Amino acid sequence: MDYRGVFDQVFGLQVWIAVGVFVLVTGLLLGALVVNRARRRDKLPFAASQNNPIEITFAVFLGGAAAFLVWLSLSNNHKLDYGDTLAVAQQTGLAPGQQPVRVDVTAFQWCWSAAYPGSSTLVSGSCATPADRPVIVVPQGRPVEFSLTSRDVVHAFWIPDLAVKRDAYPDHVNTLLMTFPETGQWLGRCSEFCGTYHMDMDFYVRAVPPDQYQAFLQTGALPAGAAA
Repeated sequence: MDYRGVFDQVFGLQVWIAVGVFVLVTGLLLGALVVNRARRRDKLPFAASQNNPIEITFAVFLGGAAAFLVWLSLSNNHKLDYGDTLAVAQQTGLAPGQQPVRVDVTAFQWCWSAAYPGSSTLVSGSCATPADRPVIVVPQGRPVEFSLTSRDVVHAFWIPDLAVKRDAYPDHVNTLLMTFPETGQWLGRCSEFCGTYHMDMDFYVRAVPPDQYQAFLQTGALPAGAAA
């Protein structure tokens, strides 16, 4: 799933709606000021009760716009959490019934580990040492489901360059479904303050061709990958 595209779509629509509401309110306010300054009155030009229909209509319009934005945000967030299986299948050519590649990611103070169900391969490292940061390997071109949890406190799985972020809670699993259309390597961080060495909790996600991914699962040897 294209997370950056979803974010751009929702944010862009919110901006245009906000601009429209701002222009409408500003226009009404300026118009009212101009009209009232052009007339001399010894009393209020109208009774408040005379404008109830206009006020109700305006309140319904603003409430509808707010409700639409909430619905849009929630529906897209649901897709990001649980994945749009049909869209992913269409985008990647995933065969019907074929499951996404699953990676179990565990956060802890203060690093990350990753396991691959059905394989003995385990990703670990020392986040305090940049050269030894854990590298989570994924296949290029196939849907990947990250199952995120925490061993202690709340952390957050964040890949800034891909506009992806999801919390990792203790005693709970959050899912994150996405695809990597290109090979490469991206720096990941913890974006939830979690203690003394929070700033050291960096990792890498490396997307490799499917054959290299299968070799990685069998041998545990890290495939070659370009720097982020």
